[in-house]
Amino acid sequence: MKKLPYGISDYKKLIENDYYYVDKTMYLEKLEDVSDTLVYLRPRRFGKTLFTSMMGYYYDVNSIDLYDDLFKDTYVYNHPTKNRNNYYILKFDFSGMSNYDGTVKDLIYKFNRILCVSINNFLNYYNLKYEIKDDLSPAEVLMCFLSFFKGLKLEKKLYIIIDEYDNFTNSILSSKNIEMFQFILGKNGFVKDFYAKIKEYSGTVIDRVFITGVCSISLDSMTSGFNISENITNNSVFNSMTALTHEEVKELLKEIPDSEKHYNTMIENYDGYKFNKDGDFLFNPTLTMYYLKSVVNTGKEPLEFMDPNIISSYEQIKDIVSLGDYKKIMNDIFDNGEIVSSLKVNFNLNSEFSQSDIISLLYYFGYLTIKEYFISGYRFVIPNRVLKTIYGDYYLSILRDSLIKTYDDKEFALVNEIMEDGRLEKLCEYISFLLKNMDNRIYIDYKEKDLQIMFYTILIRYLLLDVYLEYPSGDNFIDLAIFTKNYNYLVELKYIKEKEKKSYDEVYKKAKEQIKKYTIHKDNLKKFIIIFTGSNYTLEEV
Repeated sequence: MKKLPYGISDYKKLIENDYYYVDKTMYLEKLEDVSDTLVYLRPRRFGKTLFTSMMGYYYDVNSIDLYDDLFKDTYVYNHPTKNRNNYYILKFDFSGMSNYDGTVKDLIYKFNRILCVSINNFLNYYNLKYEIKDDLSPAEVLMCFLSFFKGLKLEKKLYIIIDEYDNFTNSILSSKNIEMFQFILGKNGFVKDFYAKIKEYSGTVIDRVFITGVCSISLDSMTSGFNISENITNNSVFNSMTALTHEEVKELLKEIPDSEKHYNTMIENYDGYKFNKDGDFLFNPTLTMYYLKSVVNTGKEPLEFMDPNIISSYEQIKDIVSLGDYKKIMNDIFDNGEIVSSLKVNFNLNSEFSQSDIISLLYYFGYLTIKEYFISGYRFVIPNRVLKTIYGDYYLSILRDSLIKTYDDKEFALVNEIMEDGRLEKLCEYISFLLKNMDNRIYIDYKEKDLQIMFYTILIRYLLLDVYLEYPSGDNFIDLAIFTKNYNYLVELKYIKEKEKKSYDEVYKKAKEQIKKYTIHKDNLKKFIIIFTGSNYTLEEV
């Protein structure tokens, strides 16, 4: 079996070193048929950089002698397009722009530095002589270079590829510095002026432009000065252009023992992404390669299903959700694991973020995905177990911020009891312990759904447990379902505020009536009623 290209984003290196390549070259002819200027958005670590690298080698005028070696086993080799090896490739990669000191001055400096380094690489690669004027604004730096290139009167034109165009603006958004965001992308913002120069030279020295990013929140500001682009993000033709389809993953698994087992494991943890209402569900390519590399090298699945090397790319959920009413949003998402909202393409930064704004941001960053489309909007869901774990960690961070401490040793003990003893005492004791140490302010509007989410977020982090909220049972929904290799649990959860006059007996009677209705086909099935009154609980196996 060929080597798996985990972490490799240079197409030439991948091919020359005989790594496995999932062929995506068939999309080149589709891209050429759409528009000369394209914008393509996907979450981080979704194969965008490798795709743009492949594009660069395919269209590069200097790579014509490498064409046979680089593309002989691909779709495009037998179906070449009219623009093959027809451009000078100028690539700007803004993926490193998030590392700035928070000031506009430093942001402009780093933006300019990337421009100058990219232009210098271009000059060296194509053996051109030009002195870069790095003391100018970004728009002026670009304009001077494009004027120079125009003066060369070369036969071929430029193809500009911009990777992660919005990396720095997403960081500004996470820091909630909306004024800075508006300043740099506003009427006289340096980023808007930069893209205006690309527009000005398009059709003369620039023939095509391809822009990748994560989120459309910067897009409206950018394209108001650069208004000839077409956003193909939600175009069904390009749904799987950088992600992996089920067929592609099965092909990767063909030479691996226990392929069906690994396939099902990857479906649970890395599948579930959809970027168009009519598209198929897709796998995260980076995490898929991370998993398969472990299987090939060790014969075993990785100890952690979330790649530790890229987990920081998945930790912006707190910054996004905290832009609004985090508690309502989290409750809505955890309630049946889905939420209905419109999908924003344009964001109004002059007003507070609405719930639909935040849900849309969670979608663009890959924390939610499309399950179903309605006339009034989309039904969004958490894509897979890995993302559910990230949500769980975020919810636990809220608890920690609320002066609640969580203790791993207590959690390990309760998981062991659930797995081996068929009991839930330690779980209830732990929840009671957390509630007793909770900031009293949280109790003001604490309700049953909050209790369910607390149970869920503590348990979902452990891969040996399959945990579900509102699990379907005929026409009913089970509050909490826990499935393990030894025991399976159906739990009816109830919460009574300490100061409420609600009768415990009444709540207990209702809980018993409900749990008797629950039927599923599982071995070693156990049913429990758990009733919390404030931080105190009763636990009964039915």
